[in-house]
Amino acid sequence: MKHPALAFLLLLSACSREGMPANNAELYQTNAIALTPGVRPVRIGEGGPAFRACASIGEVVNLSPTGERYLPLRAAPFAEADEVAQLNEGSTLFLCTRSLDQRWQGVVVPPADAPTSDCGVTASVAGPRAYDGPCRSGWVLSGFVRPAG
Repeated sequence: MKHPALAFLLLLSACSREGMPANNAELYQTNAIALTPGVRPVRIGEGGPAFRACASIGEVVNLSPTGERYLPLRAAPFAEADEVAQLNEGSTLFLCTRSLDQRWQGVVVPPADAPTSDCGVTASVAGPRAYDGPCRSGWVLSGFVRPAG
């Protein structure tokens, strides 16, 4: 090599710490963001147009054996997701979908004052889509749901 001093200076400049955070904690603090599960709409029509929008009906069960007073209806299939409603033992649910790990059921809940309402999910729909009303929908833990007959 003709200019060893130049090569040495280039090597030193590559190792420069100028512009770098003073320590690793600073680096992680600048990149830290709070993760939240957000909202995952309940999907209906997953069985296709030959089947009902929500495959079956179920009810809330097993609340008192473990001390729960109600079953939270959540905005997404995660324990950290926002609670959108509280369901009592025996509440009727339309069972529409499941989470990939099968721990959560995506459900549509008829109003308490009209428990026989079909919420628009007993007829078929053209294809899978997010449920958009008129009843509440969300996610519940599968262990607290019993399919009806």
